[in-house]
Amino acid sequence: MAKKKPRPVSIPPEQNIITSVTEHQRSVVRGLHAERARRDCEALRLYEPLPFQERYHACESKECLIQAGNQVGKSLAAFVEDARAATGQDPYGKYPKENGIMVCLGMDEGHIGRTIHKYLFRAGAYKIIKDHINGKWRAWKPWLEADWERKAEAKPAPPLIPPRFIKQFAWKKRAQHVFEICELHNGWTIYAMGSKGDPSQGFQADLVHIDEDLERSEWYDEMIARLSMRDGKLRWSALPHSKNDALVNLVERAEDEEAEENPSTVVIRATIFDNPFMPEQVKQENIKRWKAKGDDEFRKRALGEMVTDSVLMYPTFSKDVHTAIKFDEPRNRVQEYLTKNNGIPPTDWCRYMVVDPGHSVCAVTFYATPPPSWGDYVVVYDELYIQHCTASKFAQSVEAKKGDQQFEAFIIDAHGGRIRDISTGVLPRVQYSKELELRDIRSHSTGFGFLNGSDDVVGREMKLRQWLSIKSNGYPKILIVTQRCPNLVKEFNRFKKKTINGFITDQGNRRGPCHAIETLEYAVAHGLKYVKPKKNVVRSGIVQTILDGRKRRSAQRKARDRGVSSNHISLGPTGE
Repeated sequence: MAKKKPRPVSIPPEQNIITSVTEHQRSVVRGLHAERARRDCEALRLYEPLPFQERYHACESKECLIQAGNQVGKSLAAFVEDARAATGQDPYGKYPKENGIMVCLGMDEGHIGRTIHKYLFRAGAYKIIKDHINGKWRAWKPWLEADWERKAEAKPAPPLIPPRFIKQFAWKKRAQHVFEICELHNGWTIYAMGSKGDPSQGFQADLVHIDEDLERSEWYDEMIARLSMRDGKLRWSALPHSKNDALVNLVERAEDEEAEENPSTVVIRATIFDNPFMPEQVKQENIKRWKAKGDDEFRKRALGEMVTDSVLMYPTFSKDVHTAIKFDEPRNRVQEYLTKNNGIPPTDWCRYMVVDPGHSVCAVTFYATPPPSWGDYVVVYDELYIQHCTASKFAQSVEAKKGDQQFEAFIIDAHGGRIRDISTGVLPRVQYSKELELRDIRSHSTGFGFLNGSDDVVGREMKLRQWLSIKSNGYPKILIVTQRCPNLVKEFNRFKKKTINGFITDQGNRRGPCHAIETLEYAVAHGLKYVKPKKNVVRSGIVQTILDGRKRRSAQRKARDRGVSSNHISLGPTGE
């Protein structure tokens, strides 16, 4: 028996698939479309970084500082980096996608509420506008005339971390937006901390973001320790200033590593001119206001420069002003000669060597005073910066540097030279003299010994400031062959005044880097007057060989048998 074919079901012409959808289903579809629209205009999707911001985001280094003035875009870049990390949207893959830990560190509770919470969780980190062509939302670009004319249409961008990511907050002061912990659905946890109290301990982190300044610099060391176990990264966004030692030290490390292929510390700098979002009129108004407050304020806020003049011991030092090698005009006779001769003074100039002994660092600087006919100048033409130094290592380094140079006098730090060696009980100046004698390295007026450097700290500081100042002829008295004295130059830029109870004193912080600086202070305190070099008797052949051998054996015998340096240790101007 044949099967019956099923009868076709007749559908009323007015009924179709659309009309058969329930109101609930239509509501779900509308919700999906709305959610898609919300996601399409999320701040992280529409964010278009400026070149300096992109360099910050792309940085793979352990530590990265974005250093810029006001209204340049450093805070936006810093908090975008935070939001990308926490939501698993970092395009460079520097952070875990899930279950990460981040610390946002500000000054105090007010900073957490006003800045950290505002940037991460509230609308308005930047502005967006609908594109005229495709009708989609995009970043507002006020430097474009067409966008500037539509400024009334621009609206705040949604939060960098949208509500859909947030699982829960732990609040300290909810009304003021001061949160302690924010947990995200992807397992990330964001801690907000102020740096006024003792540093928090007992946790690890994938990302630490220090925003602006630290109330207590010990927080920096603690945060670095928190990052170590998870190979985390430290990011710092700050207005440049020199009152925070941790910030200054980070900048200095970055400068030291600039030539390295993969530096562990990087500084990204930006000026007000790097921000096209700011209208030109507003830029000029800000510049005018900052300049009215002084050059330091302008350099810091407009140019993003680390302004240290107010805390530096010798702020008048300038590498450009005090350089002995100068290729452009104007230049004096001394600079002209040294430029042509690679910084090497003539043989008829009077030479001095000044030593700051020390085990961790022994600094040695070399000076040349030209005849009066050249003008009133003193040239620092070379240096030694000997790590983990011994008397023998010092003398070997001097011997390698000396060549056929003749010195008028040797000068040594009087205090350092009087601290006895613990193991031998011998004074460093005696050890140093002994080693110079073994190598027959002597000066005309002090033999193998030394003049005492001045103990009058205030007096020698004053004298150095005088020598650094510009004279009526347009040049300073002290000129430096900066190419051969990098450590002296570096110390000029790092030697700061001592801070006591938050107040900057006029005293130098001599626990900081000042070894080469102190040799310069001893030099200027002595005066380094010109003394016409004595002509050396030049012998050749077998006679010179015999005399050199006798001199060397005699020096070795004296040092071995008597265990003391020569009797030529001269007393300094202090009479010690």
